[in-house]
Amino acid sequence: MHLGSPVNIMVLCNNEIAIPAMQQLFQSRCLKAVVVPENNPSLFSLIRQMLFGTEVTVESVNRTSLEAVVKKIATDKNIAAGWLMTFPYILHKSLLNILPGGFINFHYGLLPQYRGSNPVLAQMLNGEKEGGITVHIIDEKIDNGPIVLQHKLPIDDKDSFGMQLHKLSFLAASLVQPILKLYNLSFTLPSVNQDESKASYYKKPVAADLMINWDVMSSKQIIRLVNACNPWNKGAGAIIKHMGIRIVDAEIEEKTPSQILTPGSIMALDKNEGLKVYCFDNIAIKINVISTNEGFFTGNKLADYGVKISDKFLFSQNFGT
Repeated sequence: MHLGSPVNIMVLCNNEIAIPAMQQLFQSRCLKAVVVPENNPSLFSLIRQMLFGTEVTVESVNRTSLEAVVKKIATDKNIAAGWLMTFPYILHKSLLNILPGGFINFHYGLLPQYRGSNPVLAQMLNGEKEGGITVHIIDEKIDNGPIVLQHKLPIDDKDSFGMQLHKLSFLAASLVQPILKLYNLSFTLPSVNQDESKASYYKKPVAADLMINWDVMSSKQIIRLVNACNPWNKGAGAIIKHMGIRIVDAEIEEKTPSQILTPGSIMALDKNEGLKVYCFDNIAIKINVISTNEGFFTGNKLADYGVKISDKFLFSQNFGT
Protein backbone atom coordinates (compact mmCIF):
# COMPACT_ATOMS: atom_id res chain seq x y z
CA MET A 1 0.00 0.00 0.00
CA HIS A 2 1.30 3.43 -0.96
CA LEU A 3 1.21 6.46 1.30
CA GLY A 4 -2.04 8.32 0.79
CA SER A 5 -3.82 5.49 -1.05
CA PRO A 6 -7.32 4.50 0.14
CA VAL A 7 -7.58 1.84 2.82
CA ASN A 8 -10.43 -0.60 2.23
CA ILE A 9 -12.57 -0.66 5.38
CA MET A 10 -15.45 -2.89 6.45
CA VAL A 11 -17.77 -1.40 9.13
CA LEU A 12 -19.80 -3.67 11.42
CA CYS A 13 -22.46 -1.70 13.27
CA ASN A 14 -25.82 -1.88 15.03
CA ASN A 15 -26.77 1.76 15.60
CA GLU A 16 -27.16 4.98 13.62
CA ILE A 17 -24.38 6.41 15.78
CA ALA A 18 -21.97 4.90 13.22
CA ILE A 19 -23.34 6.83 10.24
CA PRO A 20 -21.28 10.07 10.50
CA ALA A 21 -18.06 8.03 10.66
CA MET A 22 -19.20 5.92 7.71
CA GLN A 23 -19.86 9.10 5.75
CA GLN A 24 -16.29 10.19 6.41
CA LEU A 25 -14.99 6.82 5.24
CA PHE A 26 -17.13 6.98 2.11
CA GLN A 27 -15.90 10.46 1.24
CA SER A 28 -12.34 9.19 1.65
CA ARG A 29 -13.11 6.31 -0.76
CA CYS A 30 -12.35 3.83 2.02
CA LEU A 31 -15.79 2.42 2.87
CA LYS A 32 -16.19 -0.85 0.99
CA ALA A 33 -18.70 -2.84 3.06
CA VAL A 34 -21.17 -2.49 5.94
CA VAL A 35 -22.40 -5.42 8.04
CA VAL A 36 -25.53 -5.15 10.21
CA PRO A 37 -27.20 -7.76 12.47
CA GLU A 38 -30.27 -9.20 10.79
CA ASN A 39 -32.39 -8.43 13.86
CA ASN A 40 -31.99 -4.72 13.09
CA PRO A 41 -33.85 -4.49 9.75
CA SER A 42 -34.59 -0.76 10.10
CA LEU A 43 -30.88 0.12 10.27
CA PHE A 44 -30.10 -2.30 7.43
CA SER A 45 -32.75 -0.66 5.23
CA LEU A 46 -31.56 2.84 6.11
CA ILE A 47 -27.91 2.11 5.29
CA ARG A 48 -28.78 0.21 2.13
CA GLN A 49 -30.88 3.16 0.98
CA MET A 50 -28.10 5.64 1.79
CA LEU A 51 -25.56 3.58 -0.18
CA PHE A 52 -27.85 2.65 -3.06
CA GLY A 53 -26.08 3.03 -6.39
CA THR A 54 -22.62 2.87 -4.86
CA GLU A 55 -20.17 -0.03 -4.91
CA VAL A 56 -20.37 -0.46 -1.13
CA THR A 57 -21.63 -3.91 -0.09
CA VAL A 58 -24.32 -3.94 2.62
CA GLU A 59 -25.02 -7.30 4.28
CA SER A 60 -27.06 -8.54 7.24
CA VAL A 61 -25.83 -11.40 9.41
CA ASN A 62 -26.69 -13.49 12.44
CA ARG A 63 -24.28 -15.14 14.86
CA THR A 64 -24.12 -18.26 12.71
CA SER A 65 -23.54 -16.58 9.35
CA LEU A 66 -21.19 -13.86 10.61
CA GLU A 67 -17.88 -15.63 9.96
CA ALA A 68 -18.70 -16.80 6.45
CA VAL A 69 -20.08 -13.43 5.37
CA VAL A 70 -17.15 -11.46 6.78
CA LYS A 71 -14.61 -13.77 5.14
CA LYS A 72 -16.36 -13.52 1.78
CA ILE A 73 -16.52 -9.73 1.93
CA ALA A 74 -12.87 -9.59 2.99
CA THR A 75 -11.88 -11.54 -0.12
CA ASP A 76 -14.29 -9.94 -2.60
CA LYS A 77 -13.53 -6.38 -1.52
CA ASN A 78 -9.87 -6.79 -0.61
CA ILE A 79 -10.62 -5.47 2.88
CA ALA A 80 -7.65 -4.20 4.86
CA ALA A 81 -9.31 -3.61 8.24
CA GLY A 82 -12.62 -3.98 10.06
CA TRP A 83 -14.18 -1.32 12.29
CA LEU A 84 -16.81 -2.27 14.87
CA MET A 85 -19.25 0.37 16.11
CA THR A 86 -21.79 -0.97 18.64
CA PHE A 87 -21.66 -4.37 16.94
CA PRO A 88 -23.21 -6.93 19.34
CA TYR A 89 -21.58 -10.17 18.16
CA ILE A 90 -18.24 -11.44 19.41
CA LEU A 91 -15.60 -12.04 16.75
CA HIS A 92 -14.02 -15.42 17.35
CA LYS A 93 -10.31 -16.14 17.07
CA SER A 94 -10.77 -17.59 13.59
CA LEU A 95 -11.71 -14.11 12.30
CA LEU A 96 -9.33 -11.87 14.19
CA ASN A 97 -6.29 -12.42 11.97
CA ILE A 98 -7.82 -12.61 8.50
CA LEU A 99 -7.29 -8.89 7.72
CA PRO A 100 -3.90 -7.14 7.40
CA GLY A 101 -5.04 -4.36 9.72
CA GLY A 102 -7.13 -6.59 11.97
CA PHE A 103 -10.29 -5.35 13.68
CA ILE A 104 -10.67 -2.30 15.89
CA ASN A 105 -13.64 -1.36 18.06
CA PHE A 106 -15.07 2.10 18.65
CA HIS A 107 -16.12 1.83 22.30
CA TYR A 108 -18.41 4.73 23.17
CA GLY A 109 -17.04 5.12 26.67
CA LEU A 110 -13.79 5.37 28.57
CA LEU A 111 -11.75 2.20 28.94
CA PRO A 112 -10.86 0.33 31.00
CA GLN A 113 -13.13 1.99 33.59
CA TYR A 114 -16.33 1.46 31.62
CA ARG A 115 -16.43 -1.90 29.92
CA GLY A 116 -19.81 -3.28 28.91
CA SER A 117 -22.49 -2.96 26.25
CA ASN A 118 -23.76 0.47 27.29
CA PRO A 119 -20.95 2.60 28.73
CA VAL A 120 -22.79 5.85 27.92
CA LEU A 121 -25.62 4.88 30.26
CA ALA A 122 -23.26 3.64 32.96
CA GLN A 123 -21.27 6.87 32.91
CA MET A 124 -24.41 9.00 33.12
CA LEU A 125 -25.91 6.92 35.95
CA ASN A 126 -22.64 7.26 37.86
CA GLY A 127 -22.70 11.03 37.51
CA GLU A 128 -19.48 11.22 35.49
CA LYS A 129 -18.49 14.63 34.14
CA GLU A 130 -17.05 13.19 30.95
CA GLY A 131 -17.32 10.22 28.65
CA GLY A 132 -15.76 9.75 25.26
CA ILE A 133 -14.62 7.20 22.71
CA THR A 134 -11.93 4.59 23.13
CA VAL A 135 -10.64 2.95 19.96
CA HIS A 136 -9.00 -0.37 20.77
CA ILE A 137 -7.73 -3.44 19.01
CA ILE A 138 -10.11 -6.37 19.31
CA ASP A 139 -8.90 -9.53 20.99
CA GLU A 140 -10.76 -12.57 22.31
CA LYS A 141 -12.06 -10.80 25.43
CA ILE A 142 -14.79 -8.16 25.58
CA ASP A 143 -13.52 -4.53 25.58
CA ASN A 144 -10.10 -5.82 26.53
CA GLY A 145 -7.69 -5.13 23.66
CA PRO A 146 -4.87 -2.53 23.57
CA ILE A 147 -5.95 1.10 23.19
CA VAL A 148 -5.08 2.91 19.97
CA LEU A 149 -6.50 6.26 21.00
CA GLN A 150 -9.00 7.80 23.40
CA HIS A 151 -10.81 11.12 23.14
CA LYS A 152 -12.90 12.50 25.98
CA LEU A 153 -16.20 14.37 25.73
CA PRO A 154 -17.94 16.37 28.49
CA ILE A 155 -21.27 15.09 29.82
CA ASP A 156 -23.34 18.19 30.49
CA ASP A 157 -25.91 18.02 33.29
CA LYS A 158 -28.56 18.87 30.68
CA ASP A 159 -27.48 16.17 28.22
CA SER A 160 -29.97 13.39 27.59
CA PHE A 161 -28.78 9.93 26.63
CA GLY A 162 -29.77 10.71 23.06
CA MET A 163 -27.84 13.98 23.06
CA GLN A 164 -24.71 12.19 24.27
CA LEU A 165 -25.02 9.63 21.48
CA HIS A 166 -25.41 12.43 18.95
CA LYS A 167 -22.26 14.15 20.19
CA LEU A 168 -20.35 10.87 20.27
CA SER A 169 -21.36 10.06 16.70
CA PHE A 170 -19.63 13.19 15.45
CA LEU A 171 -16.66 12.66 17.73
CA ALA A 172 -16.23 9.25 16.08
CA ALA A 173 -16.38 10.90 12.66
CA SER A 174 -13.56 13.25 13.70
CA LEU A 175 -11.36 10.22 14.50
CA VAL A 176 -11.64 8.68 11.03
CA GLN A 177 -8.87 10.66 9.34
CA PRO A 178 -6.32 10.26 12.18
CA ILE A 179 -6.82 6.48 12.11
CA LEU A 180 -6.55 6.33 8.32
CA LYS A 181 -3.27 8.23 8.54
CA LEU A 182 -1.98 5.65 11.01
CA TYR A 183 -2.87 2.88 8.55
CA ASN A 184 -0.89 4.67 5.86
CA LEU A 185 2.16 4.40 8.09
CA SER A 186 1.60 0.81 9.15
CA PHE A 187 -1.23 -1.71 9.50
CA THR A 188 0.17 -2.46 12.95
CA LEU A 189 -1.45 0.39 14.84
CA PRO A 190 0.45 1.87 17.80
CA SER A 191 -1.32 0.93 21.04
CA VAL A 192 -0.94 0.58 24.79
CA ASN A 193 -2.35 -2.17 26.99
CA GLN A 194 -5.27 -1.38 29.24
CA ASP A 195 -4.60 -0.96 32.95
CA GLU A 196 -6.42 -3.91 34.47
CA SER A 197 -6.23 -2.36 37.95
CA LYS A 198 -8.71 0.29 36.75
CA ALA A 199 -11.03 -2.06 34.86
CA SER A 200 -14.75 -2.32 35.61
CA TYR A 201 -17.50 -4.09 33.69
CA TYR A 202 -21.08 -2.77 33.76
CA LYS A 203 -23.94 -5.13 33.04
CA LYS A 204 -27.28 -4.13 31.61
CA PRO A 205 -29.23 -2.22 34.31
CA VAL A 206 -32.20 -3.83 36.02
CA ALA A 207 -35.52 -2.10 36.69
CA ALA A 208 -34.51 -0.83 40.14
CA ASP A 209 -31.50 0.98 38.66
CA LEU A 210 -33.85 3.09 36.54
CA MET A 211 -36.25 4.04 39.35
CA ILE A 212 -36.11 7.33 41.21
CA ASN A 213 -35.47 6.70 44.90
CA TRP A 214 -36.80 9.92 46.38
CA ASP A 215 -35.54 9.07 49.88
CA VAL A 216 -31.85 9.05 48.99
CA MET A 217 -31.37 10.71 45.59
CA SER A 218 -30.54 14.40 45.40
CA SER A 219 -32.25 16.68 42.91
CA LYS A 220 -29.14 16.60 40.72
CA GLN A 221 -29.01 12.80 40.80
CA ILE A 222 -32.66 12.61 39.81
CA ILE A 223 -32.12 14.93 36.85
CA ARG A 224 -29.14 12.86 35.74
CA LEU A 225 -31.20 9.64 35.96
CA VAL A 226 -34.06 11.21 34.00
CA ASN A 227 -31.65 12.38 31.30
CA ALA A 228 -29.90 8.99 31.17
CA CYS A 229 -33.25 7.28 30.50
CA ASN A 230 -34.30 9.66 27.71
CA PRO A 231 -35.24 8.50 25.12
CA TRP A 232 -34.37 4.79 25.17
CA ASN A 233 -36.36 3.90 28.34
CA LYS A 234 -38.99 6.62 27.81
CA GLY A 235 -37.81 8.19 31.06
CA ALA A 236 -36.95 7.30 34.65
CA GLY A 237 -39.43 5.19 36.58
CA ALA A 238 -41.61 6.67 39.32
CA ILE A 239 -44.67 5.60 41.33
CA ILE A 240 -47.58 7.89 42.19
CA LYS A 241 -50.92 6.69 43.62
CA HIS A 242 -49.97 3.07 42.79
CA MET A 243 -49.49 4.08 39.15
CA GLY A 244 -46.22 3.60 37.32
CA ILE A 245 -45.09 6.48 35.13
CA ARG A 246 -41.83 7.57 33.55
CA ILE A 247 -40.35 11.02 33.90
CA VAL A 248 -38.94 12.04 30.52
CA ASP A 249 -37.75 15.61 31.10
CA ALA A 250 -37.18 17.59 34.28
CA GLU A 251 -35.12 20.49 35.58
CA ILE A 252 -34.05 21.89 38.94
CA GLU A 253 -36.32 24.61 40.25
CA GLU A 254 -34.33 27.77 40.99
CA LYS A 255 -36.47 28.89 43.93
CA THR A 256 -35.63 27.10 47.20
CA PRO A 257 -38.69 25.57 48.92
CA SER A 258 -39.90 27.58 51.91
CA GLN A 259 -40.65 24.51 54.02
CA ILE A 260 -39.27 21.02 54.64
CA LEU A 261 -41.43 18.27 53.18
CA THR A 262 -41.24 14.52 52.77
CA PRO A 263 -39.08 13.68 49.73
CA GLY A 264 -41.28 13.03 46.71
CA SER A 265 -44.03 15.38 47.86
CA ILE A 266 -45.84 17.30 45.15
CA MET A 267 -45.50 21.05 45.73
CA ALA A 268 -47.35 22.34 42.67
CA LEU A 269 -49.62 20.80 40.04
CA ASP A 270 -51.35 23.17 37.66
CA LYS A 271 -50.97 24.78 34.24
CA ASN A 272 -49.21 27.86 35.57
CA GLU A 273 -46.74 26.25 38.00
CA GLY A 274 -46.49 22.89 36.29
CA LEU A 275 -45.52 19.79 38.30
CA LYS A 276 -42.99 20.49 41.05
CA VAL A 277 -41.67 17.86 43.43
CA TYR A 278 -39.67 18.22 46.64
CA CYS A 279 -36.36 16.37 46.90
CA PHE A 280 -34.54 15.29 50.05
CA ASP A 281 -31.77 17.89 49.61
CA ASN A 282 -34.37 20.66 50.12
CA ILE A 283 -34.43 21.46 46.40
CA ALA A 284 -37.42 21.09 44.10
CA ILE A 285 -37.48 19.78 40.56
CA LYS A 286 -39.96 20.74 37.87
CA ILE A 287 -41.16 17.78 35.83
CA ASN A 288 -41.85 18.96 32.31
CA VAL A 289 -42.70 15.75 30.45
CA ILE A 290 -44.05 12.39 31.63
CA SER A 291 -44.77 9.12 29.86
CA THR A 292 -47.68 6.85 30.71
CA ASN A 293 -49.29 3.91 28.96
CA GLU A 294 -51.54 6.42 27.26
CA GLY A 295 -48.78 8.59 25.81
CA PHE A 296 -46.47 11.54 26.51
CA PHE A 297 -47.84 14.54 28.40
CA THR A 298 -46.80 17.67 30.26
CA GLY A 299 -46.23 17.06 33.96
CA ASN A 300 -49.34 18.92 35.11
CA LYS A 301 -51.47 16.34 33.23
CA LEU A 302 -51.08 14.08 36.28
CA ALA A 303 -54.01 16.03 37.69
CA ASP A 304 -56.20 14.28 35.10
CA TYR A 305 -55.21 10.98 36.75
CA GLY A 306 -56.54 12.14 40.11
CA VAL A 307 -53.16 13.21 41.47
CA LYS A 308 -53.19 16.26 43.78
CA ILE A 309 -50.74 18.40 45.75
CA SER A 310 -51.07 16.30 48.92
CA ASP A 311 -49.86 13.18 47.09
CA LYS A 312 -46.31 11.84 47.19
CA PHE A 313 -44.09 9.89 44.81
CA LEU A 314 -42.93 6.55 46.21
CA PHE A 315 -40.06 4.21 45.41
CA SER A 316 -40.65 0.62 44.35
CA GLN A 317 -38.17 -1.88 42.95
CA ASN A 318 -40.99 -3.75 41.28
CA PHE A 319 -41.69 -1.18 38.58
CA GLY A 320 -40.70 -2.77 35.28
CA THR A 321 -38.73 -1.21 32.43
